Amino acid sequence: MSPTSRIVERFDRLGDRGRKAFVPYLTAGDPDLETTLALARMLEREGADILELGVPFTDPIADGPVNQRAAQRALDRGVTPGDVLQAIAELRRTGFELPIVLFTYSNPLLRLQARGPLEGVDGILVTDLPPEEADDHLSRCRAAGIDTIFLAAPTTPENRIPRLAESSTGFLYVVSSKGVTGARTALPQDLEAQVSRLRPHTSLPLCVGFGIGSRDSAARVCSVADGYVVGSALGAVIEVAVGEGNDPLPAAQQFVRSIDPR
Repeated sequence: MSPTSRIVERFDRLGDRGRKAFVPYLTAGDPDLETTLALARMLEREGADILELGVPFTDPIADGPVNQRAAQRALDRGVTPGDVLQAIAELRRTGFELPIVLFTYSNPLLRLQARGPLEGVDGILVTDLPPEEADDHLSRCRAAGIDTIFLAAPTTPENRIPRLAESSTGFLYVVSSKGVTGARTALPQDLEAQVSRLRPHTSLPLCVGFGIGSRDSAARVCSVADGYVVGSALGAVIEVAVGEGNDPLPAAQQFVRSIDPR
């Protein structure tokens, strides 16, 4: 774990203040790249700590309906992995300081790597790449100073947790519920136990995602973990606003203010 990692530095600052991390997710290019940039800057102003940026992909098997539709809309506009990197470069050029984590799959990751150094990227989460098959990915990221984030699910066997923990840097992503991404009416009753079973295996921050769609669910996660991830619930707000012909920025900003319990 690089001591200069933006992700590490962010969690260090949060720890000093006794504060938990807010990690919003955006699908890059939905509804278009300019709006993605505007939403990212709004999230930074509103107190987000890390930005997860989804790379549009034709077969996002870990994503629920909201994020699938967002990815398809971006693809329909012709957004490519290269466009995502250009958007990140534009954010950095204009002073965007939040750590950026790419949420992606193996196929688009290969296309990204073929372009050369992933400038401006601080972490990568590859949903369909288990650590047992990630040696090349881990080597590339270590050499580039990019954090590697893996998913620990409710179904993860106890004997696999150490491998996930040792392969992760930056933070460990805790999947709250079985299934794909998407806001849920309630988090699982054993959420606290899920987080507790991971604690002995790593000193990394634990961030919980999948299913967080309300202030109450975010507060519950913050009471036991080091941060919360909001994706589909925010994506749904953006989708509705765009579908009604409105600028999604005001609605997204209102939603972020309403959900953040910190």
